[in-house]
This record gives sequence, C-alpha cells and structure tokens, in this order.
Amino acid sequence: MVSVLGFVVQLLTSVVDLVRIFVFEVLLGVDPITALSFVVGAALTTATVAYFAYLAAGALVNLLTGLGSSAREAPADRTAR
Repeated sequence: MVSVLGFVVQLLTSVVDLVRIFVFEVLLGVDPITALSFVVGAALTTATVAYFAYLAAGALVNLLTGLGSSAREAPADRTAR
C-alpha cells in the first residue's frame, strides 16, 4: 500500500522529470520557430485560463458578499406626483 508521503514524493519527482524531459527533449530538440510558436501558444493558453479564473473568482465573491460592480443598489425614493 502506498503512503501519502510516498505519493507526494513520487508526484514531485514526476513533475521534475516531466519539466526536464520537456525542456531538453521537446523544446530544445526542435527548430527555433517551432519552439517559439509553442511558447507563444502556451502563454496564450495560460493567460486565457488565468483570466477565466479571475472572472470566476469575481463572480463567486459577488455571489457570496454582494460586492462588485454588478451588486444591486438600494432603490431610489420616488414620490408620487
């Protein structure tokens, strides 16, 4: 049976190995234009995911606290004429 500590150690080791393999065998193993297009694609994907996470967090804060630009304001006092 695998312990939690053994799982975390294996996970971290796998992440380090994945980064090493990616950098030395994938990114540096191709021509510069392919590597540049891959980096630009990764940057655009990361920016999109980060922006969506920002919007989702803002919606959650607005839902839970009522704060934010779309929070309802108190109705204005109108007198009948």
